[in-house]
Parts: sequence; C-alpha cells; structure tokens
Amino acid sequence: MAAPLALKARVGHVLRASLIPVGRWLSREQRRELTALAAYGGLVHQAFHARPFRPFVCTDVVLEEEWVPMGRLQPTESPARRERDNAVHHYGHDVVLKRAAGLPLVGRSLPFMLEHGVNFSDVSAYEDPLPWVRSYLCMGPHRAERLRTRFEVGGVAVGPYIQYARSLLLEQRQQQLRRELGRTLLVIPAHTVVHVDRRWEAQDLIARIEAHRRDDAYDSVIWQCFWKDEPPSGLPADWILACNGHYSNPWFLDCQRTLLELSDAVVACSLGTHVGYALAVNRPVLFAPLEIEQDVSAASALWQHRYQSEWEERARLMAAMGLQRHGPPLQSLDPVQARAVLEPYFGFDIHCSAPRLAGILQGEA
Repeated sequence: MAAPLALKARVGHVLRASLIPVGRWLSREQRRELTALAAYGGLVHQAFHARPFRPFVCTDVVLEEEWVPMGRLQPTESPARRERDNAVHHYGHDVVLKRAAGLPLVGRSLPFMLEHGVNFSDVSAYEDPLPWVRSYLCMGPHRAERLRTRFEVGGVAVGPYIQYARSLLLEQRQQQLRRELGRTLLVIPAHTVVHVDRRWEAQDLIARIEAHRRDDAYDSVIWQCFWKDEPPSGLPADWILACNGHYSNPWFLDCQRTLLELSDAVVACSLGTHVGYALAVNRPVLFAPLEIEQDVSAASALWQHRYQSEWEERARLMAAMGLQRHGPPLQSLDPVQARAVLEPYFGFDIHCSAPRLAGILQGEA
C-alpha cells in the first residue's frame, strides 16, 4: 500500500512543479494586460483633461509593455491578449461590456465573440465564429438572427455598445467644459477601412459646417479624426481636433461617449456605427450628402462584393430615413424615423442588466 501512495505523491509533486511555471506565466500575462489598461487610462486622461481642450489621443499602441507606433501591427491586429478572440479587443468592446457586467476586466478568457461595429447588408460579416464560441454578440435583433441562421451560433443582441460606455469626465468637470465650449458641433467624417480608400471633398464639407455654424449660432466645432486618417488641410484654426487613438485603446468607447455628451449635434456624411451611437445618446444628427468615392480595388473579389453590397444597403437606408442626395447642404435627421429604420441593426430598445450581460459573456445566452 505504501508504494502506490508514494507513487501518487511523486506524481502529484511532478504535476505541481510543472504547473507552477504555467501559473507564473499566466500571472505575468495578466499583469501585463492590467499594466496596459492603466497605461491607456493615463493616456486618455491626459488627452481629455488637458487645457486648452484638445482631446487627441496618441495612436501609438502598447506592445510587450512598450509604446510603439501602430505600424508595428498588422492592419486588423490588436496587441491585447485579454480574450481568446483578437477582434473583441477592437475599440475596447470587451472592456466596456465586462465592466458593465461586473466581471473582471482581466482574468479567465470568456467564450464569446462580437461584431465590432454594425453591418447593414446580409452578405457583410466580420469574423466567422470559432468552435469554442457560445455567444456571438451584436447590437440589433436583425444581426442576431442573421448570426444564428448563417453560423448556427448563439447570436445575441445587446443594444448599442455605446450605452455601456462612460464619460471620462466627472459630472462637474463635464458641465464646466460644456459651458466653456458653448453650443458644439461634433463632426465625424467618413473614414478609410482595411482595403478600402474613401475620398470626398473636405473643403466642401468644411464650408457647409462653417455656414451652419454661423447661421445656427454654434460656438465650437470638434473634428474627430479616425486613427488611420490625417486631418484635412484647411481646417479653421479655432476648430478642435479630436481622436480616440488606435482601436486597440481599451477606453476608445469611453472617449467616444465623452465627445458625444459634450456635443449638441453630430455632423455625418455617411451612414455607420457613429450615427446609431449619436441617436442612442439622443444627439441630433445633421447629414452632409457628399459624393464619396470608394476604391475597393485592393480588396479580394469576395470582399469587393461585400463592400459594394454594404454601400448599396446603406444608400437604401439613408433614403428610407428621408435623406436626399441632392438636398440641402446639411439635412436634419428625424430621430423618430431614423430610430425606426435603424432599430433592427442597433437595437435601441435593448439594454441588458449586469447579470444578464454577465451570463451572455460567459456563454449562458
């Protein structure tokens, strides 16, 4: 009897000894991720609290505990390793949702994936679900149903992700800043994406905004740059440049929520996630019907088809919202009509409680 017990003890000792380095490695990985969260937190704090107000977050990324230029990454790569699926880290979606669910921001990886934006066309898609995925999150019920039927995965609509974000500013500071800025327009222009180059006449848009600013007595204009795009030349000197940083910034959505809450209206020239977010936080949307050229020649044939289908569906939805291609320079979006048209994609009426959201992220959808 003594021999089997001794053998069992030796085996147990060997297993424990072999697992100690793994445990230490996991601990190092978690510490590294927590350090990155804190580093980005300091970056966005500086950007949004500096005076004068210039909320331009640097587009560098934290890689192996060092700040490096974003060019060190592949076009769709995040250096974060908080979750198994790399794309859930884009725009800090995993952080915002786990925080709202009351779950640790860094810990055991969870069996979920998510759409890190909104697709309107049924042929459009982000990442295909992997075998371990138990919940595939999106914003609206139409997309959730599409995920279920297309991939036979647990597609779950959780409503606009922006509703789970928080302003970076304390209430008193935010109110003070709003008084300093006065009536403010937030401009979110069309931007490039992977393998797609979008071109439009920036000076035309600037002129339209300046005219509207004078006519409607706006005091400030915030021009929000996308992390891939340089701001256009010729911006008025008193306009405020903003940027939420690279999409690896885990506080990206908090930055976006802050800009929206500081603004009185949003100017857009294309339909996208930003329009739904503005509607979700009850900000009026002004549309500038610009001619936008979309060059997809760098994409594969499959993606060219997807991009074209997506562009056509967006045009159809804009018409359904009452927008005119050759109408006034800036057209006010009817919020009731717009929410009705976009509800299937954004799920404006959906809000998950913390326990419900925690269950979804843990694969209990």
